[in-house]
Amino acid sequence: MTIKLIATDMDGTLLKSDNTISPKTKHILIEAQKQGIRLVLASGRSYRKLMQYANELEMPKYGGFLIEVNGTAVYDLKHAKRTRYHELKKADAIKIFQALKPFEVEIMGLGDDSLYDYIPQSLMPIKQEYRRKHQLSDDYPWTAGAFEIVFDNRIGYPHQYMIQSGEEFPDHLNKIAAIHESVVLLSKLSDIKKVLQDDYWLGLTSPTYLEIMEKGVTKGNALTKLCERLNIDMADVIAFGDGENDIDMLKKVGTAVVMENALPAVKTYADIICSSNQNDGLAETLQKYLPFTSKSDVF
Repeated sequence: MTIKLIATDMDGTLLKSDNTISPKTKHILIEAQKQGIRLVLASGRSYRKLMQYANELEMPKYGGFLIEVNGTAVYDLKHAKRTRYHELKKADAIKIFQALKPFEVEIMGLGDDSLYDYIPQSLMPIKQEYRRKHQLSDDYPWTAGAFEIVFDNRIGYPHQYMIQSGEEFPDHLNKIAAIHESVVLLSKLSDIKKVLQDDYWLGLTSPTYLEIMEKGVTKGNALTKLCERLNIDMADVIAFGDGENDIDMLKKVGTAVVMENALPAVKTYADIICSSNQNDGLAETLQKYLPFTSKSDVF
């Protein structure tokens, strides 16, 4: 197996549940870059929520890239240059909001550094109980994350607004997320898809977090464009993922690695199923296939 580029999802893949990169994984990825292998972080996050990890992995030094928000943009870290391919216009955002509101899910519109959040009253008791159970302070944000019903998004999205209608969205967004507890969201999923899937791309990042974007926005499409730019054959790319937003990327690369903790539907696209994000699955896989030159390279 020849590997010239590593593409990895973030949440549930590269990152542990506490949003950190393990020392072993960090070491392996830096060593891979030293050997001339390109590293790409392919995420549902915008570059503002990815930069701290890119810097930790020394990616600007080695010419790494970010595929942002499932393929809406690509960020060249060495030259600090961003190329945007897609955005969700206000008319579409309003249409999506109006379609989702009857389902009583949290509706979150996400820009580069801004977040617009609608929380139905029926969801507040669940959030209040989560805040009480986890002993969160009274000023802790009510917003949800990809894996938690209450999560502090302020680092990546410093500008946050609580809204009641889609008309309060800005002129452009990167994506919209529909969020609820997994049992509830999954029970509504088929009906939501009936309303929206003809006009938009829909995919689960996690069982609690459904992303909605423009048609044609995928990590796989963005990665294909990037590899053409770098003159790298997709057959020489290894990709890691765990969510439905990773499927197109996994289908298009030479080696598709899916995490043990992945959604069941995603595992059907795996060439390799590795250990979970909590157990250094990414690092252990790369250790087997990269031509490390000394024992010190493998920790």
